Amino acid sequence: MQVSVLKAAALIDPQVQSNFHIEYSIRQTTPLHRHDYFEIFIITSGKCTHHINGEAQYLEKGMMVFIRPDDTHYYDFYDEETDCQFINVNFYKEVVEDAFKYFETPVFAQKLKGLQMPPCIILPPADMEALIRKSKQIHLYTSIDKQKARIMARSFLTDALTYYFFKEQDENQKKMPQWLDALLLELQKKENFTGGLNRLNELSRHSVGHINRVFKQYLHTTPTAYINHLRLVYAKNLLLTTNLTILEIALEAGFDNLSHFYHLFKKNYGASPGKIRYR
Repeated sequence: MQVSVLKAAALIDPQVQSNFHIEYSIRQTTPLHRHDYFEIFIITSGKCTHHINGEAQYLEKGMMVFIRPDDTHYYDFYDEETDCQFINVNFYKEVVEDAFKYFETPVFAQKLKGLQMPPCIILPPADMEALIRKSKQIHLYTSIDKQKARIMARSFLTDALTYYFFKEQDENQKKMPQWLDALLLELQKKENFTGGLNRLNELSRHSVGHINRVFKQYLHTTPTAYINHLRLVYAKNLLLTTNLTILEIALEAGFDNLSHFYHLFKKNYGASPGKIRYR
């Protein structure tokens, strides 16, 4: 089956940076295709079979699916008697990447983008209705006030990603060992995350090898990366709320190598500490 490619340039309003439409029937949907943009759709009635990346996924009312660029998919009838209706909201790649930065959790973004199957969650009815109303406002404002439409689209996107974020957190907490949950709570304290790996190991009372395996299993990261993330979030807050020099902030956050601090900061936030401060 030939794969068509849908382009953001042909579909998305550059001033709104998003697009909303309703699919009233499976018959109206595009055959096998992929996009160069992100897409979020919510099943509003009925059910269908969603063929995605070579797998079949059953969807019904209330399910929200996060489609990444280059996911290959199409929709089919669940059975001969049942049709399906859903709303569809599309976004430029850079808009979604900016939204991920809001969560300041690179692991979350990497997981949503890296899964073989696109993330899918079931929305409570009230939350589904709230997102549907917000998505329809994108469409309304697009024709009368593009700035409001753009703001509404960003709000919809942040809300939708928040549901995925908390679902992931809930799933991790259900499986997470009690000692790891307690350790992560202690690491939120400045005196602990600035103490680095030595302090982490003291608090955990487990072997270094065991800690590394558990962090990879439950947090999909390393202890070093986790500690550095906490330090960088703290450093960014100091940049935006104090007049401390960048060297003072690096030391205050637990970095004893200024060059290393600059490297990690730019890698995480896409800009140097100085540019973040004066944006």
